[in-house]
Amino acid sequence: MSIPEILGLLFGVVGTGIAIYQTAVINEGKKRKHELQYLLAGINAAANQKQIAWQNQISLLNPTTPEEYEAAQIYVRARDDVMEIATLSSALEGTIDTGNSAIVAMMDKYKTITDKNNEMMSNQPSPLKVPEPPSTQE
Repeated sequence: MSIPEILGLLFGVVGTGIAIYQTAVINEGKKRKHELQYLLAGINAAANQKQIAWQNQISLLNPTTPEEYEAAQIYVRARDDVMEIATLSSALEGTIDTGNSAIVAMMDKYKTITDKNNEMMSNQPSPLKVPEPPSTQE
């Protein structure tokens, strides 16, 4: 074998190795992309739940004093801050893969689970009625 043939064989082996490495990197990158999407979708779901929790707390308020009004403002600010986190995580998740959304996939799965749970609950027998205690009035 001549030197040009040896060099050609060597470059061919190295080129094949690089191609295999690039394929592995691309495949691993796709896996990581989906992992990152689902991480951001989880952050979005948690932020949405916190937003609902803060809104529930706000709906219980009836501020009458300046201190209570200040507390209400803090609750509203917390709700708005959590809403920003949900919006940002949704935007970031959407930039990873514009064709597939992990947030939508998680919502679809949650809806399917909820629908199945509701169907199962509707097939359950009605609970027994608890008798009312005897009247103490005479």
